[in-house]
Amino acid sequence: MSLIIVKNNYNVTLIDQRIDDDWEYKLNKALKKYPLFVGISSMTGTQIHYGLNIAKIIRENSSSPIVWGGVHPSLLPLQTIENDYVDIVIKGEGEETLLELAHNLEKNKSPDNVNGIAYKKGSKIKMNPDRAFLDLNKLPELPYHLIDVKKYLKNEPAMPFLSSRGCPYNCKFCCNLKYSQRMRRAMSTEKAIDGIKYLYENYKFDRMVFLDENFFIDKKRAEKIADNIDNKFDWEVQGVRLDDVRHIDFFKLRKQGLYQFTAGIESGSQRILDLVNKRITVEEIIRYNKIMSKTGIITTYNFMMGFPTETKEDIFASIDLTLKLIKENPNADITAFYTYVPYPGTELFDLAVRHGFKAPSDLEGWSNFSRHHSATPWIKDKKELMENLFFTSKFVDGKRINRLFDNKSFKRIPPYLLGFMYRRRWKRHDFKNKIDIKLLKYYIKKKVDLWV
Repeated sequence: MSLIIVKNNYNVTLIDQRIDDDWEYKLNKALKKYPLFVGISSMTGTQIHYGLNIAKIIRENSSSPIVWGGVHPSLLPLQTIENDYVDIVIKGEGEETLLELAHNLEKNKSPDNVNGIAYKKGSKIKMNPDRAFLDLNKLPELPYHLIDVKKYLKNEPAMPFLSSRGCPYNCKFCCNLKYSQRMRRAMSTEKAIDGIKYLYENYKFDRMVFLDENFFIDKKRAEKIADNIDNKFDWEVQGVRLDDVRHIDFFKLRKQGLYQFTAGIESGSQRILDLVNKRITVEEIIRYNKIMSKTGIITTYNFMMGFPTETKEDIFASIDLTLKLIKENPNADITAFYTYVPYPGTELFDLAVRHGFKAPSDLEGWSNFSRHHSATPWIKDKKELMENLFFTSKFVDGKRINRLFDNKSFKRIPPYLLGFMYRRRWKRHDFKNKIDIKLLKYYIKKKVDLWV
């Protein structure tokens, strides 16, 4: 949100709890300067928990308005603004909205005419009209000078880059249907190339990751960006549909530096794929995976489980498909089997409610959610299977875990041996809670907070 407001000569301080060990000291120091407002950005889940804790510190030490933005406040602005630690909510994209809000607060004016916000006026809540989507080509460059880029790259060695927003598909578990209204907006090819060039010349990274929700929709644009990169550095794409294989020359892209992409497979059950409107068949997934096996590109697959109406047989179909994909493609990785969470704003949310899901009634309630939420009523009889599947899925390909953990941690039982053992169990659909699973759960929960 800060790029336009910085461009208009407002002083901005960015604080990131993930990076700043002394974030609370920095926050209190900034509050002593009587800021126009303090902004908190949050997705649904544990970010809300941390955001509320910060908001309490702000309230205790400052009279500055507390402004919330991000995906969750945009999806549930009314419920968010009702919280005592929220004064204003930014709905949707916040760049222009935040600038107008700053102008109003600076002049002690009421934000009645600022589109894209909800706010408190005395004892009443005001909900202003939404703001139209932004033209990304009119936005200034991100203010990288406000952060220590090298510190971020030390923790995560791939430089992130977002060249488009939104996705035209309508998968029923995805909040983009409401958040972006199936509208994809992209930087021009020239602006994207200039942005990439600036980052490479200034920070000399070895890898870049494109965070676009669907990078390859515009084939010509993607190819021109790849032509410009021309293997100067490795790059990966997080937002890919596997059926992009139909119109993208991945053999050429590999020569231009593309080393990995992540595609959401979601399920090996055609019934579930149809339920979530994935618009792909199991047979197509198998065929495209075989094509990718010849490119040398690491193909990383996401699976989901725990959908409403999903049976054990549906889950077993996903297990069988996973084994087939990693057998037929030596470059195939599995991120994990994640548990479906009924996020607000998704089409599948209503189906979840009809099957007994009780949505939180306030902001604090949503703070207990994560992408591994396991409290939905329809998975009670499958919870042990799903937890077992989640943990073993991180090892089943025998490869990917090496890039996530220090191999020294697994000297006695190397990941490839665990992968071999778990593949054998998966083939038998054996998901009993054995001692190794208990130890694995303990270790991963201790090292990384992966299951809530």
